[in-house]
Amino acid sequence: MTEPKESIMSMKNKYFDICTHLEEYNYQQVISMLVSSLKMVLKTPFVAMYTYNKWEKNYKLINEINVQENFSPKKIIVNDQELKQMSPKTMFNAVLSIQPFKEFNILLYVGWLEKQPFSQENIDEIREETERFLTIIKSYYLQKQSREKADLLYEFSSDLLPMKDKEEILHYIIQKLSFLYPNCEFHLLLSHDLDTNSDLPVKTIEYSDDVTKRASTQVFISGSLQIEIGETGENPTLYAPLSGKQGVYGVLQVITKSDLHFLDDMADFIKGVAEITGKAIENASLFAHINQSISDLKLINDTTHKLNSNLQLSEITKHIRNLIIEVCHASQIGFIYYSETKESDYEILTGSTAYFTTKQGHMLAEYLVGRNLKEAIFSGDFKEIPHFPYKSVMVTPMTNSNTIYGFIVVMHEEQAYFSFERFKLLQLLTHHSTLALTNTSLRERLERAVITDHLTKLYSRNHLEEEISNHMVVGEMGALLLFDIDDFKKVNDTFGHHVGDQVLKQVAQVIKTFIETEDIPARWGGEELAIYAPNITLNEGVQVAGLIRRQVEKFTDPVVTLSCGVAAWDLEEEDTIKDLFLRADKALYEAKNTGKNCVAKHTLASYAIDANTNKQ
Repeated sequence: MTEPKESIMSMKNKYFDICTHLEEYNYQQVISMLVSSLKMVLKTPFVAMYTYNKWEKNYKLINEINVQENFSPKKIIVNDQELKQMSPKTMFNAVLSIQPFKEFNILLYVGWLEKQPFSQENIDEIREETERFLTIIKSYYLQKQSREKADLLYEFSSDLLPMKDKEEILHYIIQKLSFLYPNCEFHLLLSHDLDTNSDLPVKTIEYSDDVTKRASTQVFISGSLQIEIGETGENPTLYAPLSGKQGVYGVLQVITKSDLHFLDDMADFIKGVAEITGKAIENASLFAHINQSISDLKLINDTTHKLNSNLQLSEITKHIRNLIIEVCHASQIGFIYYSETKESDYEILTGSTAYFTTKQGHMLAEYLVGRNLKEAIFSGDFKEIPHFPYKSVMVTPMTNSNTIYGFIVVMHEEQAYFSFERFKLLQLLTHHSTLALTNTSLRERLERAVITDHLTKLYSRNHLEEEISNHMVVGEMGALLLFDIDDFKKVNDTFGHHVGDQVLKQVAQVIKTFIETEDIPARWGGEELAIYAPNITLNEGVQVAGLIRRQVEKFTDPVVTLSCGVAAWDLEEEDTIKDLFLRADKALYEAKNTGKNCVAKHTLASYAIDANTNKQ
C-alpha cells in the first residue's frame, strides 16, 4: 500500500507536470486533470469541485468523478455544511475548503468507502499544494484571458472608432459578438434618437414609471453594468451600458444559455466592448451633428439669399414650405398671419398645405391666435384640442423687432416625430424668413392699395385699363362689363351717403361672387363698376351681367338695380382699347335709356355703323 507521503509527492509531481504544459490545455481541461489527480492521490471513488458564484452567492458544481451509482451530489449548495450532510451512509466524506484568491473560493468534496487514510497534517498539505497549484493556473489563465481580451478590445476599437455610421456600428457589434459567443443572444436597447429601421435585434428604451425597476432601464439611467437572474437561475442576462463621454446611448443585452460562471468570465469583456461601442456611437453622432450643422447653415444661407431676391409672398411661403417638408418630413405646414382687416383676426397665407383651408384647420388657427402666442411650442404629444389628429406639433412665432406678425405651424401624425434639432432649425428658418415675409407682405399691401379702391376693395380704373391693354396684346379675346347703379342719387338723398356707401359695398360683394380667378373687377367711377373677363365672348359676357343684375336686385338693402353695357373683342377683328371702352359705355347708355335694370350689348359692327351715321 502506498504511503500518504508518496501519494502526496506523486500529486505534487502531477501538478508540476500540468503547470509546465499549461499552454496545451484550456482551463476546463486543467480542472478535470486536477480532479482526476486528487482522486488518484486520495484513493477515493468520488471527488467533486464546487466554485463560488458571486452573483447568486452560492456554490455550483463544476466537475466531478463519481463511481457510486446510488449517489448524486447536489448541483448547487450554499456552504460547506451542506456538503458534510450530503454523503450517504455507505460513505465517509471530507470537505476541503480551498482559497487561492480571496475572490476565488473552491470547495472540494471527497468521499471514501472506508475511513479516509490521511491524517489532518496530510490533508492540510494536500490543501496547501492544491491552493498553490490553483493560484498558478488561475493566474496563468487570467493573464492569458486578459491578453486575449485586450487584443480583442483593441481590434474592436480599431474597427469601431473610425466608423461614422451608427447603423454600421450596431451591425458590427451584433455580428462580432454573435461569432465570439454563439451560445448567447444579443439585443440592443436604444434611446429614441438612435432608433433604427434595420433588421437588427433592436428595442427602444422605455421611460414610463412601470419600467423604472427593470434592470435595462436602471443600467441606462445609472450607466453601470448589471446582471439579472431569473427565479430558476437559468439563462441569466447581462446589461451593459453603451456609454460615451457625454451620456449613455443605449444598453447591450446579453442573454446566456450557460450558467453564471460563464457570464462572470465575460462580464468585464462585454463591459469594455459596450464602452467602446458607446464612444463609437458618440463619435458618429458628433460627426453626423457637425455635418448636419454645416448642412443647416448652408440651407439657412441659401434660403436667406433666395428670400432676398424680390419674390412674391406666395413664392416665399411655397419655398419655405418645401424646405420644411424636406428637412422635417412634416405632414402639414401652415402660415398663419395676423390680419390687419376688420373681417378676421388672421389669414392663412398661400403656401400653407390643404389642411389649413378646412374647418378643422381654421379651428386650430383660431385656437393659436386666441392664445396670443409669444413663445414657441414643441410638443410630441399634443392634446390641447380634443380629437386632434396630429400628435407632433411645432409652432414658431414670426417675430421681427419685437413684433409678432404670425406663426408657422408644422405637424405630423406620429408621436414624438420631430427631433429637438429639427425644432431649432425651424426656429432659425422662421427667424430668417420673417423679415422677407413681412417686407413682401407690406409691399404687396401697398401695391394693392395703389391699385385698389378703398371703399369697395375692387381694383381701380387705372389698373383695369392697364390689365386690359396688356391682355389685348397677348390674349385672344375678352369682354368688358360696365354696371351703373340705377337712381343712386336717390339712395344718397333718401338714406344718406353712409347708406349709399354700404350699397356700393353690397354690389361689389355680389360682383366678387361671380368672377373667375383671372377676371378683374374694378370701380369705374362714382356708382359705376366694371368687370373685365379675359377669354369669354360677347354673349357669355351678357349672361354673366344678367346673373349679377338679378342677384343685386335680390340681395341689396335698400334694394337697388343695375343697368349694364357689354362689349367684347377678339383677334379676328381689328380693335383698340379705346373703342372697346366706347362700345361698353354706349351699351350702358342704351340700357339706361331702355328703362334701366337691364343688359345691353354693342358689337364692333354696330358701333362702326353708328359712328358713320354720326358723321353724316
